[in-house]
Amino acid sequence: MQGELLELGTPVVYRDEIDGQDEIGVVTNSRLDNFKVLWNDEMNSKVENPEHLRKANADEVLTQCRNGEIKCDYQN
Repeated sequence: MQGELLELGTPVVYRDEIDGQDEIGVVTNSRLDNFKVLWNDEMNSKVENPEHLRKANADEVLTQCRNGEIKCDYQN
């Protein structure tokens, strides 16, 4: 996480150095002992290591919204 606060509802992606992971997820549980992310159209959140994630920037979220990959009402 390196100083980033990933709160409930934060859009996240895997850190840039982790290849092959382009999906945007949303933090659904932000407790240190039980950190979960809901990825794209999956039905259940997955336990993730917050050290592997970073906040998604607005351009990443908007691109996936425009491409129909995720449903969102994200505002800049």
